[in-house]
Amino acid sequence: MFTELVQAQADTTGGQRDSPDAAVFSWNAPLAQLLSGRIDLHQVVGGKRMLKILLEQWKANQEQKRAIAGEKWEQEKRWREEDRNTAREKEAAARERQAAESQKKAEEAAQQEETYKFLYKHHLQVLRKAATVSYVSLNCHEDTWTFLARRTFGTWSPEWLTSVSQGSEQTGITGPKGKVGFIKDPNLVPGRITKHTNGMQTVEVSGANLVAILESLWEGAYGRNIYKALTDVDPSRRACGPLHTRFSDWLDSLEAASASAPGHTLVLDERIESAV
Repeated sequence: MFTELVQAQADTTGGQRDSPDAAVFSWNAPLAQLLSGRIDLHQVVGGKRMLKILLEQWKANQEQKRAIAGEKWEQEKRWREEDRNTAREKEAAARERQAAESQKKAEEAAQQEETYKFLYKHHLQVLRKAATVSYVSLNCHEDTWTFLARRTFGTWSPEWLTSVSQGSEQTGITGPKGKVGFIKDPNLVPGRITKHTNGMQTVEVSGANLVAILESLWEGAYGRNIYKALTDVDPSRRACGPLHTRFSDWLDSLEAASASAPGHTLVLDERIESAV
């Protein structure tokens, strides 16, 4: 609208803007044009009103943009705070789980320690009782005795009837040929091992050997020597625990007898309900 007024002024003056009369007339030209009807008053007023409306709309748009930006920022802050709270909750939950697991492990370790102490105390009581036994007739399969002898004395062969070296000559008694590197000499002289049918045999085990057998079974089942545990490659090692329990139960039930009473007998055979 302002441009139209200026153009109308220029048309009215005829381009003579340097003369004083033209300059004076230039200020009155729009008014003259307005009075003459060449410029509509409604156009002027409408243009200003439109400009005001547009300006107000622009301001409103700017306010709305700022409000939307502010809401987005507030929402972003809420999301970030929620993320931080979620992360803190997860960390707290992880710490609680870790603390609970640590406490559980500590309780289990304490319980295992108490169990081990109880079992070891009972094991010592069993050893003391075994040491007072003069001998026991152990009736078992030759494979079972071979397992016990190898773990206790270091080596054994199922066909042996004695631990005494027989040398290179044949004596009719099967035993080791030459010197044998026993961990502990079982001192099983000829006559202390009797073979039966179906692979069964009876071994006269002294109290000293019985103690050694119990010690080897305990070490195989409950021992804490890491080096021995790592180097023990015996596939039948799991039998140590049940056999130790069998010996322990038998010794617990053993009652003292007179010197003239027959020796004790232990049968390692699950087919027999009770063996004394």
